[in-house]
Amino acid sequence: MADRTDRTMIEFYGGLGVIGGSKIMISTPNARVLLDMGLDIPDGLDLFREPVRRRCGGELADYLNTGQAPELPGIYDPAQLPVQGPRADRSEALAVGDPRPTAIFLSHPHIDHDGMLGFVRAELSCHAHPETVELHRALAISGLGPVGRPVTLQPTPPGTAITVGDIVVEPIEVDHDVPGACGFLISTPDGRIGYTGDFNLHRNGGRRTSAFAERIRGVDALITETTLLSFDPLPAEPITEDEVLTVIGDRLAGPQLQLISAYERDVERAQAIIDLARQRGRTMIWPGQQATFLGLLGVRDVVTWDDSRRQRKAHQIAVANAIAAGTQPTTVGLAEVWDRPSDFLVQTDSADLPSLLDLPISVGTGWLHSQGEPLGPFMSTWQPFMDWLEHLGVEVVPAGSSGHAGPQALIEMVKQIAPGTVYPIHGFRPETAAHLLGAPQTEARTIVPAAGIRYPLR
Repeated sequence: MADRTDRTMIEFYGGLGVIGGSKIMISTPNARVLLDMGLDIPDGLDLFREPVRRRCGGELADYLNTGQAPELPGIYDPAQLPVQGPRADRSEALAVGDPRPTAIFLSHPHIDHDGMLGFVRAELSCHAHPETVELHRALAISGLGPVGRPVTLQPTPPGTAITVGDIVVEPIEVDHDVPGACGFLISTPDGRIGYTGDFNLHRNGGRRTSAFAERIRGVDALITETTLLSFDPLPAEPITEDEVLTVIGDRLAGPQLQLISAYERDVERAQAIIDLARQRGRTMIWPGQQATFLGLLGVRDVVTWDDSRRQRKAHQIAVANAIAAGTQPTTVGLAEVWDRPSDFLVQTDSADLPSLLDLPISVGTGWLHSQGEPLGPFMSTWQPFMDWLEHLGVEVVPAGSSGHAGPQALIEMVKQIAPGTVYPIHGFRPETAAHLLGAPQTEARTIVPAAGIRYPLR
């Protein structure tokens, strides 16, 4: 009988030395599975940082021509490949489809995991949790979805085994900060692979994540995110959602207008903040796109601006789309906010900093940073935002908790899974992650993956 060992290969096309951009190819001679199709989070060195923008309709070509998108064989939509430019000579090869059955599996709907889905070939199936499918529908209507061609996702409930050639993929729910987050158990002729996606153990008691770890226990290889191992010194374990709401609630007790930046895709927290504001006698006001998105997902008491406050065109279009979809948003005018500043909590628009000038900001106004944009100092948009807040005398108030597992939780997770090999990705310091997740903390071997290398499962 022929030796079947090492027929399964693992290749990493993203998530290497960065937070985000996850793209992992699992292949055999008979099939291929791509886990996630994410964009890198832009930092201060990104060629497309503000004020540079990708050209509409040519986003993939711009990314490939600048080397900011990997050459994924048989994945990209041929119509979006570069016709001119430094990498145009590679387009013909990239346009050729792979004869093996190929499918994409989306772990969760965050830009660093789904932001390149609009660049994939139309014939490739893309599987996602049903809640993720619904969230993507809301993103499309509100103008917040991936660029490129329209994305079609196949709803795949957790626990459903999907067969792609001789590879079987089972999505398993994990705890994160967005609906529908999943990890995966991938079974191949040579063994089993676990992929965490993004996860934590501090939300909802970590019940889903713990069940995921038990389900994939003993896999031959574990591919895991390591976001919170990126920093020196290592951060403390993230606080709970109840503690987040305590911080926000204390700030809402004051008499001044308060500002906030919450991540709209964290639908659970968005609803909790809206409810908390109402309990404190305040109305939370969202920009048009975010209000449309949340309203389409059934979030209660969503409020946006009326025509008395000029919003960016994208917000105006989103509100019109919401009305066309039958979800008439509640609106508030600027005059009401100026008359009663203490009655409101305003979500900021990081792409329209001068709009802060419209608001009755005064001594005691704070900006509650709750995982919304700009995400942090590593983003090119962070410093301009800080400059505006300083100019206006607005205090920055940390009021969030990461959706990612803390350092100790990551170590405990690897111990529980007891994999043969760990591949740390999705973090700034993979070498540090490899050290912390390997011996003597755990019994796993660790490999820091590199681009352009195919790693055999065994």
